Amino acid sequence: MKKKTILPMAFAAVMMFGCAGSDTTVDDTTAMDTSATMSETQSMAGTATDTEANAMRSLVIEREIVAPLATIELATLPLENPVEISEMFEDIDDTEQYRIMDLARKSPNLTTFVKLIEYANLEADIERLNDVTLFAPTNEAFAQMDRQKLEMLLMPENQAQLMMLLQAHVLPSKVSTLQFNTTQRIEYTEERYIPVDVTLNGTNVLIGGSNIVQGNVESANGFIHVMDSVIQPDVVAVENAVGY
Repeated sequence: MKKKTILPMAFAAVMMFGCAGSDTTVDDTTAMDTSATMSETQSMAGTATDTEANAMRSLVIEREIVAPLATIELATLPLENPVEISEMFEDIDDTEQYRIMDLARKSPNLTTFVKLIEYANLEADIERLNDVTLFAPTNEAFAQMDRQKLEMLLMPENQAQLMMLLQAHVLPSKVSTLQFNTTQRIEYTEERYIPVDVTLNGTNVLIGGSNIVQGNVESANGFIHVMDSVIQPDVVAVENAVGY
């Protein structure tokens, strides 16, 4: 049975603050150009004001949610990494020949992430983006999640919750690891943010407490950053981050 709803598609947007240089800023023009490529049913969650320079809003898409006909059983999800993290994508001569979801499918370590994206019907929304960054948890990253919570998210009636979790792993812009710094945060929903922490002279990047263990795998339309754990906004998002 179809259920039509306004679902906040919180494709997270990087918020730039403090003394971030121009070379690390994703500007509002990029955000507007990206939104123009989405379906006609989507609208911006708001318009940036003069006091919100360099801020990109989350997206809101009106869509029909159709519950999956079958439930994914947790036992069918690969929860181990077949190859070493350092060897991911090493067998591909030119990663830039593939669009981002096609490239993600090339790694057996990302099988669970790709399968959940497909199950949540998010693939078409991601493919509409001209520029995109994926924070892609490995199979073993999903194995670290609370088992009961993961099983709950796989139930057809909880598809919206699964979508919201996965959307925390998508930026509607192309952002390399060199563009992240600790003066930033990622807007997940209005007044909710995911922290960014960069240490060791920029060599260690954490997004919502999850480490980028292999970054800047470049596709035709964006970057894949491989993550060692699943970003869980209900745990790491903070409201009204005063003095951030």
